Formats: sequence, C-alpha cells, structure tokens
Amino acid sequence: MHSISDLTTFCRKTTGDVPPKLVGASTTVVGSKMYLFGGRLVTERRMVSDLYVFDLETFVWERITPSPEDDIPDARYFHSTETWNNQLIVFGGMGSTPNSSNPEDLCVLNDVRFFDLSIMHWLPATATNSASAESGAETLIPKPRYAHLSSVSSDRLFIIGGQDLSNVWLDDIYVYDLLGRAWVQRRNFPHHCGTYRSVAVSANQRVRIPQEEVHSTDTTTMLGPPGARFRPEKSPPSAQAFTSSDSLVHMPYSAPPTDNFPNDIYLYSNYNFTDVKREFEVFSPMPDTDFTITDRSTDMTGTSFPPGLRFPSGAILGTHFIIAGTYLAHTYQSYSIWALDMLTMTWSRIDSGSAMATGSWFRACLWAEANKFMIFGNRNGNLIEDYNRRLLSWDHVAVIDLESFGIYQPPPLQIDIPMQEFGLSALEEGILADFEIICDDGRKVKCSRKTLEDRWPWFKDQRNKFLARAQQAIEILPSSSMDVGLPDLPGTPGSSEARPDPRLTPRAFNLSEPYPITLALLQYFYSLALITPLQHAPAVLSQLLILSSTYQIHHLESLVKHAMHRALSNSTSVGVYEVATLCSCRSLQIRALKTVMSYSQKRTGRSRADSKNGGGGRNPDPSDSDNPGRSSDTVPTPSRSRGGGVSDAKLSSSLDQQSSTGSTTRGFTANSSKRCFEDRE
Repeated sequence: MHSISDLTTFCRKTTGDVPPKLVGASTTVVGSKMYLFGGRLVTERRMVSDLYVFDLETFVWERITPSPEDDIPDARYFHSTETWNNQLIVFGGMGSTPNSSNPEDLCVLNDVRFFDLSIMHWLPATATNSASAESGAETLIPKPRYAHLSSVSSDRLFIIGGQDLSNVWLDDIYVYDLLGRAWVQRRNFPHHCGTYRSVAVSANQRVRIPQEEVHSTDTTTMLGPPGARFRPEKSPPSAQAFTSSDSLVHMPYSAPPTDNFPNDIYLYSNYNFTDVKREFEVFSPMPDTDFTITDRSTDMTGTSFPPGLRFPSGAILGTHFIIAGTYLAHTYQSYSIWALDMLTMTWSRIDSGSAMATGSWFRACLWAEANKFMIFGNRNGNLIEDYNRRLLSWDHVAVIDLESFGIYQPPPLQIDIPMQEFGLSALEEGILADFEIICDDGRKVKCSRKTLEDRWPWFKDQRNKFLARAQQAIEILPSSSMDVGLPDLPGTPGSSEARPDPRLTPRAFNLSEPYPITLALLQYFYSLALITPLQHAPAVLSQLLILSSTYQIHHLESLVKHAMHRALSNSTSVGVYEVATLCSCRSLQIRALKTVMSYSQKRTGRSRADSKNGGGGRNPDPSDSDNPGRSSDTVPTPSRSRGGGVSDAKLSSSLDQQSSTGSTTRGFTANSSKRCFEDRE
C-alpha cells in the first residue's frame, strides 16, 4: 500500500563520473549545481583533493580536472566548504602530514582556499590567511581544526568550534573578511560544536515580513490620500471610492540581505542522545565586524521534537529551518528529516514515504531554487554498517518536494511597496487610460495600453501581430477604385501567417471574464502584486491562477500559489486542490490533498465517536467554519458597476457575503472524484 507521502519524494540513480565512497567530504550547492570536494577514500584510506560537480536537474556527476598551473589545495577531510560571490571557500580539515610516507601520519589545517567557478580554477594560496592589518594580532588566525562548522553572511566567513589533532574541543568563533581576505575577529563560545552533533546554516535570500517592519514614513503621508495622488488639487474622495492603504494586504517576500536586514546564521546542536538536549542559537551580523548571538532554545515548541540526529545536515528555506541526520536506536534506525517554522518556532516532521525506507542515506543539501531537498546515499546499502564507517555514497539521490509541505521561498518583489500602492492609485484614478478591458457582461475597465504591453508578454505579442496585420492591409490597398483583389479567406490551407487574437481591437480587449476577475487582474498589472482584499478572495485567487497558467504570467502564478499556501485551510482545501490540479501545480495540489484527507479523517473519527455515544450532539469544530463565508468558489457579478474609480472596497465584502452558494468558479473541475492523487492507506 502507498501513502500520500510517497507523492512528495522520489529516488533516482545518479550517472556520469560517480564519486567513490568517501568519508568526510564536503558538499556545497551553487544554483542548480552541487560541488563535492575532498574526503578520504574508504577502500585505500587515502585522502583526496578531487572536485566533482553534480547537476541537480539531470542527476549527472562530472569530475572537474584541474589545470596543471592550479595551486591545488592539500588533500583533506572533515573540512568545510562554503559559497560566496560565485566562489567556493574551503577551510581547515584534517590532512596528511607533508613529506611523510606514512598515510596515518595526520595533521590539522587552518588555510583558506578559493575556487573560482566562473573560470573553474583554484586561486593561489598566497595572502589568504593573514590577520587584519588594523588589528595586527596573530591571535586572530584560528588554530588548525577539523569537524568544525562554517557559514557565510555579510561578506564574512564564520568558523565555529571543531576539534584539534588531539580531539580537544575548540570553543571559539573566528570571523574572516572575504572582501579584505583577512581574519578580523575572535570570540569565545562556551559550547562544544562539531559536525557530529551540530550544524550552522544561512540563506542567500532573506524573508521580509512587511507587517513587522517599521517604515520610516507612512505611505499616505508620502504619496497622499488614495484618489488624490495624481491630482492633488482635487478634494479628497470619499472613503468608499478608492482602496485605502489600511485595507491592503502585504505578503512576506524574499529579498537580498542588506546592512539593516542581514542574513542570520542559525546554529542547531543536539547531544546526549539517550536524553536529547537541543540548542538553537541565532547569529546576527552587524554592519561592522561584530555580531550578536541570541539563544532561542527555549522558544522551540511542537507536539514532537527531532530525535538525536548524528552528523546532521541543515538548510534555511523561506521561514523554515530544515534539519536532517541519522537516527539510531536499539530497535529502529532511519534518516530523519524535520522542519522548524521560525515564525511560530514549531517543529514538524517531514515524512519522505517509502522512497527512503531502506538503504543508507547520510548527506543532504538544499536546492533552494526548486524548493527541493536532496539526500544522497545508496538505496541498496546498510545504514548501520555505513554509519559505523562514516561512509558517504553517491550512487542514488532522493528528492523531497518541500513545497508540498508548505516550505518554500516566497517570490520577490518586482517593485517596492510604496510603488505598488502608487500603481494601484494610477488604475483607480484612471491615469493615462487609453484602452479598455471588456468583461463578459459588457462592462468596461479603463486602463493604460502601455502598462499592459510592458507587463503582459502575451498581450504585447498579440498587439504586434495586430499591428503587423494592419500594416499589411495598408500596403495592399488598391491604387484605384477599379483595382479590387480577391479577399483573403480565413483559415486558408497552407497559410502560416500568425493571426492576432480576434478578441483584440485597436482600443479594447474582450477578456471574457467576470468583472471581479478582470479588476483583480488589472490590479496585478498595475501593482505587480496581490495587495487588495479582492485579489485575496479564494474564488478570485483560483481564477487568477487559471489566467496566469493560460497566459503564462509566471510572476502572477508564483504570487497566487504563495497566497493559496498561506490561506490553505479546511474550508478552502477542496477548491485549492481542484484548481491546482487543473493548472498542474503539483506541489500545491499535494498539500491541499493532504489537508482534505487529514480533515476527512478527523471528521470520520468524530462521527464514529458520536455514534458510539448514542448519536449525541457535539460542539461544532472551529475548523468547520474556518474563514466563514469564504468556502465557496463562486464569483458573483455585482448588479451595477461603480462610477469613478475602481476600488474593490465594497466588491470584496460582497464576494465574501455571497460566496456561500456552493457553486464553483467557471473553469474548475467540479467532480472531485476525478482527483489524480489518491490515498491508498
């Protein structure tokens, strides 16, 4: 029997120059590639300095042959490799003693080496391991170490903990300036941190939450009141004529880090595996070389917590911290994956289904661009035996779709928040409106043709075809009234000429959608965001997803999926599932299906309990009325259009009040029995 978790994970055999089995190799993801460096060969007990690249899309390995002129780093294992500015940064590790013939004669390292991915060459090792000239202190150069932690943030490399050659814990933190190529800070850190029990991670993108950020000035003060932003000489309009700033919805978004909003480093440790202790600390870089450390260990909650995980791998995706590692108990062993929602500080387990139920899996990495978690191993291996030898296999890769668990990177802003409101005002005030979108009931919404051409590629392509067709018609006009050629018949066989969409005219476009949907779509084109209450109505979101799929408006599609993930509940899950199925949004589809099935199982269990109790009544479940009045997908058509602006202040509330009729938005798959995903438990 299969469970729904099997839909979230699949396993593939890797091909190409598959690396041999290694101990202590490093893996680093850059874009859609993962780079593997170093390690110790299991068969020969010899360390290597080989570099491999794995294509996360094709599952093909390739060994990178170094140039003869390259200054290749010493062979090593249990080192660290980070990425910054399209370069790999290798630090420390354990290697063989130089000029020794005994492979068991080991040493630990503290060098910093760079591999430039743009030219695929190792950079010279000169002047990369010095202390800052301003400090002039040799104590800033870290002691040689291995099995340490590392992470990059604010153009700085953080080296945390590790052990020396005598396996003594090094309880300190060192900071390396990647721009100045020098060590700039050392700080004591009274915690034992190492790769066996801890992981430190950061992200390339930071999730910004507008509601939590204090803006320097209110948009109403900066832009003026809605309705008078482009014509300040006009008297302020009535509150109902235009959308007020207070009613707008601003979703979390991704943005590059800045000095005011740097990317934090998250350090997770677990130890004392018979009675697991967990620590979670946040390193926040400051604009100078300093940083703060916040202990959030006691903030973690959940109905269950991660077990003790050995040699954990970690990552940050969106607002979630992901941890994965080997779980060993007397009667059960597995590779366990967990996620911490850092907004609520709640733990949840990521069930990978049967794909990883057998085999040995030990190394995981995040492919952030695709919202996927990749775990490497051997599906035919033995987890206990391979763990005892610290063996890493690269023969197979398991891919987990994190978005189907609601874990993903929110889409970025196209324009900043004040300009979103400014664009919405331009639509509502009819600025430069020289075009019309005609709804299915004949009503018209005035807008700017130039705005549509700039932000709707399909519309621009159709306009170009229309203009080319018009120019062709002008060129073949007869020179005299007696010269009349044969008319062109539509659909002439063999004709390859591209014809414009017949709904397009010089001054209008018949969208053939209800008025609320048309208005919501234009609000997106003007603001490049989903910020109005109308746009967030479940029925409107569903139809916007269909339009974004039909017209290939990829940014709108990402925003709608983001909004649907945030609004997914027991009352909206069926509608979300159906429209996600229709638009081939697999991750959203799976998550909605899980919500539907979970709620159905709860209702079935309560019904059985009620029958055992003699059919007595029960108090309504609050989840039965989640988002009351918005469980339907009906798009009502208002009885009349509004004059003046095109605010959705009244229209949105009308949608909510009338969406209890139980019908579905035009274009939905109404028969839920045709679902393509089934739970067979």
